[in-house]
Amino acid sequence: MTLWRLVPKSRTRLSLSLCAVVATGALMAGCVDAPRHPRPARVIYVAPPPPPPPHVVYVEEPVAVPPPTLISIEMGPPPPRYEVIRVRPSSHHVWIAGYWGWRGGRHVWVEGRWALPPRGRNAWVQPHWDHRGGNYVFVEGFWR
Repeated sequence: MTLWRLVPKSRTRLSLSLCAVVATGALMAGCVDAPRHPRPARVIYVAPPPPPPPHVVYVEEPVAVPPPTLISIEMGPPPPRYEVIRVRPSSHHVWIAGYWGWRGGRHVWVEGRWALPPRGRNAWVQPHWDHRGGNYVFVEGFWR
C-alpha cells in the first residue's frame, strides 16, 4: 500500500484532512505541563505561654517517718572508748562522738565522725543509753 492511496482524491477531503492534522498538532503542542504554582507556605501561629498564676506555693507532703526502733536490753553498754578526733574539715562541721550501738545481739562501737548540720546552726544531740526500770533503752541521736 502506498502513501498515495491514503491521500483523499478530492481537494476538500485533502484540506479537511490537513486541517485535522494541523489542529491535532496544535492541540498536542498545547499539552505541555504548565508550571505549577508553589503551594502557599503554611502559617503556624504560636501562642505565647499563659502567664504564671500570681502566687505559686509548693508544699511538700509530709513524709511518714517510722517510729524509732526501741532497743531495750538488760545489760548496759561498756564504758566509752577514747577517740582521736581528726582535723575539722571546715568551720561548719560538727563532731559527732562515737557511741555504743546494739547490732546482732551485742554492743558494737560506732566511730565518731564530722558531719554538716542539715540547717545552719543545728546542734547534735548525742545518742545514749537510759536506765529505765531495770533495763537499758537506747535513745537515737538527732539534730536539734
